[in-house]
Amino acid sequence: MKKVFKRFVGDAPLFLVAMMSVLFFTQCRKHKDENKPDGGITTSYLVGKKWQTKAMTVTPGFDDGQGGTITDLYAIMPACVKDNFTIFKADGSAVEDEGADKCPGTNQTRTYTWKLKDDGTLEGFTMEDFTGTFKSVKNSDTKVTITATGKMADDNTVRTLTIVIEAI
Repeated sequence: MKKVFKRFVGDAPLFLVAMMSVLFFTQCRKHKDENKPDGGITTSYLVGKKWQTKAMTVTPGFDDGQGGTITDLYAIMPACVKDNFTIFKADGSAVEDEGADKCPGTNQTRTYTWKLKDDGTLEGFTMEDFTGTFKSVKNSDTKVTITATGKMADDNTVRTLTIVIEAI
C-alpha cells in the first residue's frame, strides 16, 4: 500500500500540471474577429453599436449646375439625415433609425438584412438611389471606412463613394 501511495503522490504533481495545462489552453480564446491583419472587420465588430455617417465624398464629383463640382456629399446633407444611425444585429438584420431630427415623409426606422463577407464586402447595405458594392475597412476601434463603387439612379457614370461611419 505504501508503494501505491508513494507512486500516486510522486505522480500527482505531474498529473496536476497536465490537468492545469489542459484547462488553461482550452479556455484561452482568441478574438480573431476584433482585428484582421488586412485592416478588415468582422461581424462582431459591427454588431450592437450605433453607427453614424461622419463623412461622405464622391469621385468623380457631380456638376453643381453653376460651373463647379460637388465632391463632399456630407456637407450638403440635411441635418435630418446627418443624425441617422444604423444598428447591425447578430441575426443578420439591421435597423436604420432617423434619429431625433426626423426628415419629413419618412418612417422613424427601416429594417433590412445584411451580411459581411470575408473580404469586407457588406451585402445588404444600401443607399437610396445607389446600386453597387460596399467594401469596409476598419480605421480604428470606433471608425470604419466603406468604399462604395457603382452608379446613382439615372446616371451612367461609375462613381466611388467614400463613407466614414463612427460608433456613437
